Amino acid sequence: MAFLILAENIFSGGERMAEAAEAGNEDYVDTNGYEQLDELYQNYFKFGVACEAIDHWNDFGKEIGNPAKEKLISTVFNSITCGNEMKPAYNFDPESENLFAIDPAAEEMLDFAVENDLKMRGHVLIWHSQVDPSIFAVDYKAFSDGKQTFSDAAALDEDCLVDRETLLARMKNYIYGMMEYTYKNGYAETIYAWDVVNEAADESMEDGLRRSYWYRIIGPDYLYYAFLYAREAENLYAKQYADQYGLNAETDDLSGIMPKLFYNDYNEWFALRSDKIVDFLTKEKWNENHEKVTSDVIAQDGDGTIYGDGLLDGIGMQGHLNDTQDIEEYMTALEKYSAVVDEVHITELDVGCSRTDENVWYYQAKFYYDFFSRLIEEVEKGVKLTSVTVWGLTDDASWRQDANPLLFYGDLEKKPAFDAVVLAAKGEEFTMTLAETLQEVKDLLITFEPYKEGGTTKTVVPKEVGILGRGTGHQASLSLAAKINHTKDAAIGYSLKVTRKEQDASMKLDLSRYAGKTVAVTVYVMTEDQKIIMGMETASDEVLLEKDALEEWTELSADVTIPEGTAAAFLYIETDGSADFYVDDISVVCKEAGESLDGAEEKKTTESEAAGTGASQSEKPDEPEKEPTAKSRNIAVWVTGGLVFAVGVIGFLLVNRKKNGKEE
Repeated sequence: MAFLILAENIFSGGERMAEAAEAGNEDYVDTNGYEQLDELYQNYFKFGVACEAIDHWNDFGKEIGNPAKEKLISTVFNSITCGNEMKPAYNFDPESENLFAIDPAAEEMLDFAVENDLKMRGHVLIWHSQVDPSIFAVDYKAFSDGKQTFSDAAALDEDCLVDRETLLARMKNYIYGMMEYTYKNGYAETIYAWDVVNEAADESMEDGLRRSYWYRIIGPDYLYYAFLYAREAENLYAKQYADQYGLNAETDDLSGIMPKLFYNDYNEWFALRSDKIVDFLTKEKWNENHEKVTSDVIAQDGDGTIYGDGLLDGIGMQGHLNDTQDIEEYMTALEKYSAVVDEVHITELDVGCSRTDENVWYYQAKFYYDFFSRLIEEVEKGVKLTSVTVWGLTDDASWRQDANPLLFYGDLEKKPAFDAVVLAAKGEEFTMTLAETLQEVKDLLITFEPYKEGGTTKTVVPKEVGILGRGTGHQASLSLAAKINHTKDAAIGYSLKVTRKEQDASMKLDLSRYAGKTVAVTVYVMTEDQKIIMGMETASDEVLLEKDALEEWTELSADVTIPEGTAAAFLYIETDGSADFYVDDISVVCKEAGESLDGAEEKKTTESEAAGTGASQSEKPDEPEKEPTAKSRNIAVWVTGGLVFAVGVIGFLLVNRKKNGKEE
């Protein structure tokens, strides 16, 4: 049979959390026994975590409102960021005089920070996403194709859009409203930084700026005005509410209640993108000679740029990474930003696992260790990094949960990645070792048809067959599409649907287990985009082939040689646009040396042990038909410290096959 070997430990965290919940033991993890990252890194930077309130989404997997998670946060970190609660979509109120009304969940998180002596990064004032589209519309009623819409992704009708001056006034009103709320309600000492503008970059544009509705209505200088209004607001309210913080507005230093103002974005380590960001923040003269706008907060000797006019303090680098990425490329960008602004924050760090075998935690932990070791080196040589925030607490609640990118399992147990970050802070050697690979590599065939297990009809879980989201910004959503399939004679028909907003978001299949081998790969894809790209992601990306998309299913086939010793290898599929696409009937066949693709295909169709996941294929002669069980679908192997656990089950269901789917 074609075996798909997966690491049991990837999914065990959620099971442990469920067992603990059943036992009613919310505090069963001794968080006081964990190292305090904030103290270990206090000579280098603040160490924070993004979290969310249960009450915001009524989601009990979130952090604030869960005593055990609150305890872990207050023990390990000294800074938090609201994952969603302070975004414009949830605090904008068109009926309010200042267009602002605090989200109760945001207030709850601010109070949590105050009560636990935690600092907070304010996130975010101006963003093209998670914004109520009515802010762009006449009478606060946004229309798309003649119908009222509340979607931030909708293409708005031109005749419903307001003019430049109206939107500038609304932007100012909202920023002032949010800022005054924080001062008036005692949070000015808690919020130490604001992401004023988030994700405005688009390096494909000549000026480097995304064509958001902020851009389209106001123009590219909306960036300058956003930072101007934020600087004006904090100066105004710091003086107005100084006495509330025991300060004299005329004689005392008010910097302690004036948060630093940041520009924040993703993929900022890519050279072209970083060049564009540096240009529009520090070189583009939006207000040359201060002829466009004057203000008391604009530096008199300013050069008309956002930074030069004293409106910007720092740059936030998000850091949604995978454990195979080039750390030095990231450090080069960090140095570049540090050279042109006062501070740099790593605002949204997570490191996705690149493998699904027994060494999954090794590679992630090693990356975290190397990454934080390099951050320490950079700070020691003068780089102005002052804050690092991990984007989430536990894997099960991560926006990239398929990639298990964080420092804690779902049950709050620390991961090897956490210990690696501790070792880096202490300057100690990384001691975790690779497990010996025990799995036998065989052919693989994946379809997505429903199957019977224990009398119940089930569907394939993509991550359990090694399929993950791909992308360093806003990743694709992977789901199963019913009645859209390539598999011949499927009773209902399913395929993998890849839903994304950006071309960078796609899917990938873990082929790490084939290191040192040549395999013949065949995939069937359907999309409305013009071209389909199949490639390999190892230490660097390699495009295997690019084909024009057909009206229906397009076959992509290639031989792939994965070098011996490759830490992680993925087959990826993407297109030349951002439309949804469908994938079905993924075949990976091990080849003998020098064997052609045609030979491999013949071998695949005749070999009695060719099998996969999905609808059944003819059994071996004289073998009784057996219904697959949970244990016969997955085999998990975990080896550590000389102990070998062969856990889990063989995954197979035999298949008929001729036919062939930046957060934040």
